[in-house]
Amino acid sequence: MGRIAADFDIRQLPGDPRTKTALLIAPPVYDTQYWAEWSQPYGLTRITALLKKHRYKRIEFFDFLETDEDRQVQQRRIRVGEKYGACDEPTRPLLPYVVEKDGQRLELPKYHFGKSWQEFDAWLDAQGFSQRHPPTEIWISAVMTYWWESTRDLITRLRNKLGERPRIILGGIYPSLAPKHAARYTGADIVVAGEVKEANDLWNDLSFYATPPVYSIITPSRGCPFNCSYCAQRQLNDGRNFVHFRPIDDILAEMRFNYETYGIRDFCFYADFLLWRFQENLMPLLKRVVAEKLPFRFYAPEGLDVNMLAQSQELVDLLKQARFQKIYLPCESLDDAYVKTLNRKHVKLHHFVKAAAMCEKAGFKLRNLDVNAFVLYGLPGEKIDRVVRTALFVSDVVGSIIPMLFTPVPSTALFENCKPWLMEHGWHERDLHFINGKLFPFLNMNEGSVADYIDLQRMMFMLNSHYRSESFQVYGDTRVSISFRHNIANGFGGFIEQQKQSPQPMISIRLPKSNPPAIRHIDIPLAPQPVAE
Repeated sequence: MGRIAADFDIRQLPGDPRTKTALLIAPPVYDTQYWAEWSQPYGLTRITALLKKHRYKRIEFFDFLETDEDRQVQQRRIRVGEKYGACDEPTRPLLPYVVEKDGQRLELPKYHFGKSWQEFDAWLDAQGFSQRHPPTEIWISAVMTYWWESTRDLITRLRNKLGERPRIILGGIYPSLAPKHAARYTGADIVVAGEVKEANDLWNDLSFYATPPVYSIITPSRGCPFNCSYCAQRQLNDGRNFVHFRPIDDILAEMRFNYETYGIRDFCFYADFLLWRFQENLMPLLKRVVAEKLPFRFYAPEGLDVNMLAQSQELVDLLKQARFQKIYLPCESLDDAYVKTLNRKHVKLHHFVKAAAMCEKAGFKLRNLDVNAFVLYGLPGEKIDRVVRTALFVSDVVGSIIPMLFTPVPSTALFENCKPWLMEHGWHERDLHFINGKLFPFLNMNEGSVADYIDLQRMMFMLNSHYRSESFQVYGDTRVSISFRHNIANGFGGFIEQQKQSPQPMISIRLPKSNPPAIRHIDIPLAPQPVAE
């Protein structure tokens, strides 16, 4: 069982850094889906910079999730329940995950995302690593708690190939949120629970990529003053409730270096609360970028707080001037009372509406993916009707929905509240891979069926469909929108069901009076009609 290091310092490790060889690895991902965009292992690249700072003799770096020229990663089917510490290929048949409720069943294939085990073994051989010539230390950065299995398999393979001599140090989000689990089940020697403080403000070192990435992650701040019940930022940030900011000059210097050295123009902000005290931090940074005409493009895929955004048109205008490429707005629910139960007391629905309007005023186009909104669903105890109404609302306000299946995060208040229910229904703490939103862990706690949750996804994707650069606006003011709403509400569905049961060649019906009058009386051909070519 590994040792948990709650306040890790690199100086705790034995040996002179100038004599040590370090191997750094970002593991593959086991999941049903994986989004490769903005997935750079920026924690591990800062550790690389830290080892350079301490003058390690040799540093080698392997990123399983390094993308190809199309910014995609490889994927291959694997078998649910199988370990890959000693084998490269899955056993047949390739068993999927199975989600069941009340006789309904959904099968979800499981994949290995990233470079193959064979590629990794060949790379180790090419670097000259073996049991006779192992690295001194192996640093592994693991991200999601429900991806822990690939970390277990990676460490098993490393032990089989390199023996027991290398000291394996596991850090990242997973060991920080579930340190006891990581110490017990992965085989790491040291489990780093929390920050490596000395690395926090270091620049990401991208020099070990054979092909330099086309983007870079920028972390301008750490921490958040709030404590939402589903968010684990307190656990990741040493329990503090304040925000630590990097100096603006240092952030600009890092971006300039990456641009001048690697030609990188795209920068992705990852921060716990990017807009906190924006007048003193983000705005001065962006004003410098605009004033100095720096050729950068910016992204904030984790979303921008709508409360902060709605406070300043100047801020939103500046986002546009500084070439933010897309805006992502969280809208957990249109029910403020429900959002309050998640301890998000500072955010109200009117902030979302105002922020969207201000984005449009600044020049970001609505209904064509310039402005997007996260809709969170799959939470314990949720109502299907509330999710449907939230999706319709978001579709009408901004036009682009990003469905976000809820994943309960170990160490958060919401997870701890639900943990007794999970364990009562057969979940074992070892099996963190099942606590994955894509597997609907709270399906049996909620009113929705398997078909309901599949239909929620279908509905949101349907609302997102684009034609001539825009999505359809259900609550718009065109005659089509008005007619659509009218026919949904006036009992037309009953007519369809009646005709499906007893079809006739043609039937004339008279609908209830309403606007627009042109659709009060319609003749509907039930049989397919010939179409002239």
